Amino acid sequence: MRVRIKRREFRALLADSFMKRAIGLMFRDGLQEGTCMLFVFNEEARQGIWMHNMRFAIDVIWLDSGSKIVSLERNLQPCKSAFNCRTHYPDGDAKYILEMRAGTIAKNGIKIGSKVTIPDLART
Repeated sequence: MRVRIKRREFRALLADSFMKRAIGLMFRDGLQEGTCMLFVFNEEARQGIWMHNMRFAIDVIWLDSGSKIVSLERNLQPCKSAFNCRTHYPDGDAKYILEMRAGTIAKNGIKIGSKVTIPDLART
């Protein structure tokens, strides 16, 4: 699956089930350049993420049901302990989350309000 932000295209790993979303990028050593993980939820809500069992920092982008960026967080660091692991929430409701290599937002000038194109995603 491909995701396009501005003029940059990314290969997206799809997390579209409960188990895939729960595992996400846990236990991986990193993401290749140009790759991201796309989380697809059943409804728009304040979808949170945490960095438990992560091994690398990421940038996070929350999208509404129209694929518009509603919130961003840069350079989220892995948790050192499950007992002190904060959940990160968007500023508004989101139906999709993109997790990308740390630095991707700054490198590509990604901003709130930008539209993300997800050609292969059947919207419900």
